[in-house]
Amino acid sequence: MPTVAVVGLGLMGSSFALALKKARPEIVIVGSDRNPLVVRKALDRDVVSTANTDPSVVEMADVVFVGAPISALREVFARLGAIAEGKPVTDMASTKASVVEWAAAEGIDLVGGHPMCGKETSGIDAADPAMFEHAPWVLTRDEPRIVELVEAVGAEPIVMDAVTHDRLVAGVSHAAFLLSVGYVLSLSRRNDWRDASRLAAGGFRDMSRLAAGDPDLYAGVVRTNRENLIEMLDAVSAELSRLRRHLESDDPRLVELFEEARRVRERWAKQ
Repeated sequence: MPTVAVVGLGLMGSSFALALKKARPEIVIVGSDRNPLVVRKALDRDVVSTANTDPSVVEMADVVFVGAPISALREVFARLGAIAEGKPVTDMASTKASVVEWAAAEGIDLVGGHPMCGKETSGIDAADPAMFEHAPWVLTRDEPRIVELVEAVGAEPIVMDAVTHDRLVAGVSHAAFLLSVGYVLSLSRRNDWRDASRLAAGGFRDMSRLAAGDPDLYAGVVRTNRENLIEMLDAVSAELSRLRRHLESDDPRLVELFEEARRVRERWAKQ
């Protein structure tokens, strides 16, 4: 039976292990996490069959999935090094160019990976085996054994180079988090926020959801995709400035921008 190692048993790693176990029960799944409490939970909940706080379980694996956050990846790759030699290794982090370079520095020929899904909650307690269903999963090259496992959990593999990936996700993912943060902070710093918070409902909930994400996780994301994010924020700022000019001058063409945005959103939703 093939054996898959999952290094990092937080939200992404544990969700993947549970999804793979459900889809391919014949596969042996072993795990590693530096937090002994997480290791105990993973064993008690039968997320993996074997687990430890060191990456020695990788020695028995045929394929390795790294689910650790960006901030921990350099250390993880340094520890994997010779243990993972000759095995297909992929990760699940939100940026790719820096991550692939870090792995290469430790002699790991990483197949960069990024499942385009997640939650604002984190950790093994938030694990959800259904999370990957119909989600795009970017891979930096076509490695058949990894592609097979990605498809097994219901995701849709998309092969894309690391630099292109980072530029695109800066817009469709990472900038959305920063906009959510900016929106929440701008409201919370108003003198009337206490009263306004009592009225906050669906609109606030939708716009603020991403701001509830793990700060440490996103710190690693923005640090490794800084240039692309700055470019994206400049583009958003330009559009906000245009909206402000139309609003300030009571320009009836403002509704045309609303209509354009709605058309873009509707076309995307029908894809």
